Amino acid sequence: MSIFGGSNKNKWYYHLLSFYNCLTHVHNIFYYRDNRVFIVLTTDRESPSGIKVHTPLSDEIYNVLMDQNFQHMIINREIDGIKIYERPNPKQVTFYISFHSIHGYKKLLYIFRENGIHVEPRLQFHRDKFGSYVLLNRMYIADNIFVRYSTDFNDRIEGHPKIKDSTWRSAADSGHPYIYAVSRSYLLNHLYNLDYIKKYIENNSHIITFLTLTNHNGIIVPIPNIILSLSSNKLKTYDIYQVRIKEFDLSTNRDLIIDNPEEILRAFLG
Repeated sequence: MSIFGGSNKNKWYYHLLSFYNCLTHVHNIFYYRDNRVFIVLTTDRESPSGIKVHTPLSDEIYNVLMDQNFQHMIINREIDGIKIYERPNPKQVTFYISFHSIHGYKKLLYIFRENGIHVEPRLQFHRDKFGSYVLLNRMYIADNIFVRYSTDFNDRIEGHPKIKDSTWRSAADSGHPYIYAVSRSYLLNHLYNLDYIKKYIENNSHIITFLTLTNHNGIIVPIPNIILSLSSNKLKTYDIYQVRIKEFDLSTNRDLIIDNPEEILRAFLG
């Protein structure tokens, strides 16, 4: 029988709230409580980017949060934080994991599995003769648990709407805009199609990215590069790992673009 049946839902939320209030006080970790939500943050970085893992507060996730291995991850600042709402919803629990803490994501997956969560990434992707692309809005790694990229946990970055985390949050919540990671072959096959550029690159209803790889402490991490504009053979892009706009020269750097994004993402997420 679920511990979250009926009136137990509020009881166990307040148990977690009280427990993490105590744990953060003892270990000098930032804790914030507002109306029906509490936040634990282990980092003071100005604008960290990375991934967020969203899930309802199920029996298994409660057990993860009370698992001593997970608590040690918080104490040792191996992930950047958690947010938990009282009200049940698909994003009731959020795990914040910056790119600099990405090893903590793999440890979190291990704790998920140890607590009965079957992790198996399920991606929405399309493949045809021109190449392939993957939808990044919600990348499910288990039943009701999904990952999304975050351009800035604090949502303070100004500038183009496509680089704002509020836009990426809306994409996860409502399905719009569509965020795609396109393969190298797909990008090159469509790059000089004026209708494609106007509809997908210049229009804010879609966010087109390509993936490059970075090796962070032995973990290969796929990084979305947001395409903002095209001029001649050069792309104006936003690298969410380096947190900056830069010029990407296709004549010299095209081989850096991943040609199998769905395989790379599946390996990283699982």
